[in-house]
Amino acid sequence: MLAESLGSIHLDAIYSSPLRRVLHTAIAIGLPQNLDIQIESDLTEIDHGAWNGLLRSEVEKRYGPLLQQWLASPSKVRMPRGESLGDVSVRANRSLVRILKVYPEGTAVICSHNAVLKVIIAASIGIDLDRFWVMGIDNASVSILEFGDRRPRLLCLNDTCHLGQYHSAPEQAL
Repeated sequence: MLAESLGSIHLDAIYSSPLRRVLHTAIAIGLPQNLDIQIESDLTEIDHGAWNGLLRSEVEKRYGPLLQQWLASPSKVRMPRGESLGDVSVRANRSLVRILKVYPEGTAVICSHNAVLKVIIAASIGIDLDRFWVMGIDNASVSILEFGDRRPRLLCLNDTCHLGQYHSAPEQAL
């Protein structure tokens, strides 16, 4: 459904995280337009470190105070044996700079993950990373950033109307 909704738009490139779910989405978008997918490891989801694979209840039990700080002031948290939002922002925006150098006036799709997309959007429009939770990014949603002579502009955030009845509730944040 996402690929179909983007089918009427000329796309110059598709960049994707190497992780399977996102890569499958990128392939579905690229096939109808005969576009190769360009893998960007810098678009991989945040590394939750010791939290990876744990249920929220387990994270609360083992890392309660850190989880509360993550929910209140996410920019100040580094996941145990994982990343901080600052780390994600550095690598994701490094990828964005590379993409904009190749396609300064074209239309490039970035298929990535919740945290990565949020930090790209936040950095582009000047939102502090502690406001991370005010943005919603659902699976298979469309957000549009326009980069021109002026400051980047957020034209669309988290559009899921193409999913109709198949829109699913967003995942509970960790």
